[in-house]
Amino acid sequence: MRLFDLRRAGVTALQRLLLPIAALLAGAAPAGAAPQWVMGYYVAYQRNLLPPQSIDWNGLTHIVMGRIKANPDGTLATDFDYDPTNGPLLAKEIATRAHAAGKKAILMLGGDDNSPAIHDAVLNNRAKFVANLVAIMKAYGYDGLDLDWENTIDWGLFQAFATDLRKAAPSAVLTMPIGALNINYDVVDPHIPAIAAQLDRLSIMSYYPSTSWTGSGWLSWFNSPLTGEKPATPVSIASSLQRYAAAGVPKAKLGMGTSFYATCYNGGITAPDQSTENGVSILGGDNDFMLSDLYGVNGAYSESARIWHAPAQEPYLRLATPERHGCRYVSFEDEQALLAKGAWSIQNGYGGIIIWTINQGYVTSHSQPNFLMEALYKGFLAPTATPTVGVSILQGATALKTGATQRFEALVTGTTNKAVTWSIVEGACGTIDASGLYTAPASQKICTVKATSKADPGKAATAIATIADTPWTPSFTISRAGTWWVEVVVKDAKAATMSITWPNGTSSPLSLNYRQWGTNYPDFAANYLFPDAGGVYLFTARSTDNRTATVKLTVPACHHGADGVCH
Repeated sequence: MRLFDLRRAGVTALQRLLLPIAALLAGAAPAGAAPQWVMGYYVAYQRNLLPPQSIDWNGLTHIVMGRIKANPDGTLATDFDYDPTNGPLLAKEIATRAHAAGKKAILMLGGDDNSPAIHDAVLNNRAKFVANLVAIMKAYGYDGLDLDWENTIDWGLFQAFATDLRKAAPSAVLTMPIGALNINYDVVDPHIPAIAAQLDRLSIMSYYPSTSWTGSGWLSWFNSPLTGEKPATPVSIASSLQRYAAAGVPKAKLGMGTSFYATCYNGGITAPDQSTENGVSILGGDNDFMLSDLYGVNGAYSESARIWHAPAQEPYLRLATPERHGCRYVSFEDEQALLAKGAWSIQNGYGGIIIWTINQGYVTSHSQPNFLMEALYKGFLAPTATPTVGVSILQGATALKTGATQRFEALVTGTTNKAVTWSIVEGACGTIDASGLYTAPASQKICTVKATSKADPGKAATAIATIADTPWTPSFTISRAGTWWVEVVVKDAKAATMSITWPNGTSSPLSLNYRQWGTNYPDFAANYLFPDAGGVYLFTARSTDNRTATVKLTVPACHHGADGVCH
């Protein structure tokens, strides 16, 4: 609003001076702040983690649908890592839902493994490639393209490609993810400012594996640190964005990045800034340590183990006992970290954030399953918004023997007050103390444990405690169709999850393949490279009421036929 307009509105000179201060106190963006984009990647192969109808559009300005892939001849593969029929149908549905919610929809091109094909398509068939990209963008109802050319990049070619694409689609939203910068040796390629002139956003992939390493000279660090870089932990969001801006990329076009998965360190690491020599490994990450698992039933999260690290503006877990990867130090995102990222982006004039992937942050067991998206909404888009309190009990439904004890923990979101009041719904169903320690009654029955938020007593969560002395003893079958593909069937419809324990003591979850028709028995798939000779492995099944059954199963030997399948 101009000075003349302010006077017409009856605003005095003193009031005009106080307006910027009042805006800051109210949590509004400073004058001239860049429009914040929250760009969430949605991938088809994780569609079961987050059904399209459950996407929280409030927390997004743009959705990026993954992915179409380049072929070296300039044509495109459009199965979306799903299949040639259902992949495009899902992509069109996502675009339709985005537009109905008033959001922009962008098609992701490429990815790490597709980079060589992008290079060849741009080098040898650029005009055809550009025409095909624009055509598929329009055919599927999308507003733009995300150019995910991550490796084997010829920056001169990229500049020519971006220029041609902008000419072919002058009104399209064009974005690009770029690498985080190691302060010790990374430099900004001189072509990048010219490429930025053709694009609407360049967003830093400032999350693992671009942010932390192990071995000589490196200290343990974070998955997506906002600040705190130093030579032994040389990556942060702030330092990378500042160096791209110094190289000539407009700050308003630069965005940060985070992930909805956790990482962790084994080898005795318990906190950041510890030596990672002597065989320490970083574990977890994309598709393996999703935040939906971390915060879900029987996940590793514990409020009592959470520590805030002010230099990095990130939380971490220091666990008393190792979680399934063998880690005691876990780096992850939570509401406080996302709010800090949003405030920093707004105050420093940058352009927002990307999230890989929003599928992995949907916590089905929580009363507010999109609480992470709500934090993005408040942090980047609506700083004065009031979040909704959500509660869940991390242990979920649990079976106990008579007289046994179990400590329950609550996950409270949408408030800084994480405290709950514990109670038992039924009478004569045991006792529970203020810390959540439950003691089962002396008789077999079904009881209900309740956690009520102290910040909002209208919000509560319950968990069923089945008191029974009968053990859970399901039977198992195991089969092998290929070198790396093993299937285990748990002959009990109550089976919910299954994991395999490796010889080194670490464990990995098995994917639910399907449930058998007529019995509802789950078939779990292990997608790991087993030796041809097979061998004995330890498998653990967990039931819907939190009982476990551990069994040693023999993975069959593989005798390869002419078709490469085990016989």
